[in-house]
Amino acid sequence: MRRIAIAVTGLLAAGAATAILTAGTAQALTTDATQLGSVHLTKTDAAGNTTSADLSCSAAQDGSGLTVITGTGTVTDPTAACNELAPVNGDFTKLLVHPTWLPTAQHAPVTAAAQGSWGATAVNWSHTYTNGSALTKYTGDVFGF
Repeated sequence: MRRIAIAVTGLLAAGAATAILTAGTAQALTTDATQLGSVHLTKTDAAGNTTSADLSCSAAQDGSGLTVITGTGTVTDPTAACNELAPVNGDFTKLLVHPTWLPTAQHAPVTAAAQGSWGATAVNWSHTYTNGSALTKYTGDVFGF
């Protein structure tokens, strides 16, 4: 139980630290960044049009000891995407970023896929959503490109 509390506290602290970083008032990072994961992402619509992006996530501690998760890559907001993947340890099957959102009823299938690694675990995931709204409900910023 204590490990869960520490993990939740660390994730909450990471979110707070990220908010500070984006506000431009953060302290310098005090530890070398640890690579969390790196994935190649693709989206394919019903017409067969495919777009892709890359995402790499890392974690480091700031001057106050808070864990800061940052992202790099070609998604629209890589740090936001990494902060959505970190709580589920890179497990795309567990993503549900916006649980209260109601996606549109439009039928316009989109298939999202991710290949790469998260820690020592290989990532090879694919899922077809009813439309882009449903994709965003589950994956948030991860497939924002």
